[in-house]
Amino acid sequence: MALAELKASHTTISSDLEKSQTALAELKAGQEAGQTALAELKAGQTALAELKAGQEAGQTALADLKAGQTALAELKAGQEAGQTALAELKAGQTALAELKAGQEAGQTALRSNKGLLNQILKDLETDYKSMSQELSQENKELHDVSLALSSLRQKVVDQPTLHRELLQGLMPRDCSDIKAAGKSTGVYMLFSGSNSFKAYCNMWQDGGGWTVIQRRRDGTVDFFRGWNDYRDGFRDLTRAHWLGLQNIHALTASGGYQLRIDFAAFDGRKYYARYDDFSVGRNSRDPEKDGYPLLVSGYSGDAGDRLSQHSEMKFTTKDRDQDTWNNGNCANKWNGAWWYEECHWSNLNGLYKATGTCEGANAVWLYLGGPKYTCLRFVEMKIRPRK
Repeated sequence: MALAELKASHTTISSDLEKSQTALAELKAGQEAGQTALAELKAGQTALAELKAGQEAGQTALADLKAGQTALAELKAGQEAGQTALAELKAGQTALAELKAGQEAGQTALRSNKGLLNQILKDLETDYKSMSQELSQENKELHDVSLALSSLRQKVVDQPTLHRELLQGLMPRDCSDIKAAGKSTGVYMLFSGSNSFKAYCNMWQDGGGWTVIQRRRDGTVDFFRGWNDYRDGFRDLTRAHWLGLQNIHALTASGGYQLRIDFAAFDGRKYYARYDDFSVGRNSRDPEKDGYPLLVSGYSGDAGDRLSQHSEMKFTTKDRDQDTWNNGNCANKWNGAWWYEECHWSNLNGLYKATGTCEGANAVWLYLGGPKYTCLRFVEMKIRPRK
């Protein structure tokens, strides 16, 4: 009984052992399968990483492809631009060749016509010399006629009244002669010495017969000018003008003239200054070289004497400094032209100013009506022989 049980137990143990061995074999197989699956999982992860890397590489390649396409398009555009530039270059070369051909043709024509051109130039030079001689002769004859007329006028002065009146009507020296001939205010031709010029005659003020030498009534005429303009004169005779230093000299060089200056401020106030003796360049053999010096005296009026301080001064413009100021040119500092000293008490050729605050650079007569600077709406300088 015990042996049977032992055999039975052995059989059972053998069976359990086989089962255990089988289970162990299955467990090993499972472990191997797990390891295989784990290896496959790692392989899958590696493949996934490689796939992602491939995708990124593909995206990079795609971007590079697009960049390449863009570069290709730019290359094509560059090729087209290059072809266009090449065509323009060829056209330019053609034009250059034509220009060279034209230059060669022009040079050939110039060489062929050089003799003719030289002859024409010589003929023109001859004609110019001839015309210059004729013009010089005519100017000399005109000067001689002017001197003869001046001499004739001087000779007739002592003749009977009828002759003097006839001369005044034919060759008026100044506006007092125009007045004596019964003429009214306006522009007339005057004959003074060898000079002849047009001037504005004021016949209505203070007895009339005044020859206007300076007039300003607006800012339309620029008075900030150089020496030549002030020597020769510049004019819109009915509005604003300067008669000219050489003409004023011709009228007053022998003395015997009086000056009247009339002013009107923008507020309606009016003033005047009168001088019994006025001349420019009196007794000067070369008045321009001497600077057309001013001589003035004998003030009366209600404007105040602001000109006698300038007596004996030379005339100064922006391009000819003849004042006594050591620190510069008064004309440039005060934007005018005048018989400046160091620098002025009056500046009637300064800048015309209709609005705003007046300054020394404007057309002013100091302390006119009280204030140091008063803007002038109107100013007129005029002369006539002393009675």
